[in-house]
Amino acid sequence: MAINWDEVTSLSAALSALVLAITAILILVQLRRDDETTFVDSTSQLFRVWSADDFQQALQWVLYDLDVDTWEDFLRRYANKYGERAFIRVGSYFNRVGYLTTNHLLGANDRILLDTISGPAIASWQKMEPLVLEARLVQNATLFQDFERMLPRCYECYVPTSPIPHRIRVGAAEAQRLGSVETRDGQK
Repeated sequence: MAINWDEVTSLSAALSALVLAITAILILVQLRRDDETTFVDSTSQLFRVWSADDFQQALQWVLYDLDVDTWEDFLRRYANKYGERAFIRVGSYFNRVGYLTTNHLLGANDRILLDTISGPAIASWQKMEPLVLEARLVQNATLFQDFERMLPRCYECYVPTSPIPHRIRVGAAEAQRLGSVETRDGQK
């Protein structure tokens, strides 16, 4: 029996193509699973912080006990006390989530996280905003910038039928512009 090398070559090429196609499919499935794993890994620590009693106490302090309107009054009353720690803790948490969501590091799943935190984030920003804006002028020009950038998305999640307040859109746009200037100058 003679071997038809043309048929062997054709069969080998077909099998190689099939193996490559199966490999490509398996890689795509693995990448999709990696995206899901990345989301779970990224958000599990955020959820642990969110559900921790000390964070919830800090959040409650910002929402119900923060009672000053100027940065100077805040420093006079709360510097080196629990109020300063609560302010920084809550602002930093929302800033971190803001960084992850505005830079699309959670992929399409960021809405899951925002659905949980949007209400408290909006309420916290309403209390913290005058202090943050003033602190940016005198102490830290980028304080909680990613928190502010995230707010329009929070409004979309929390109050989807209401328009985003003008000052929130303007503030987020300005925070984005400032972030772009920092990145362009290589300082971020």
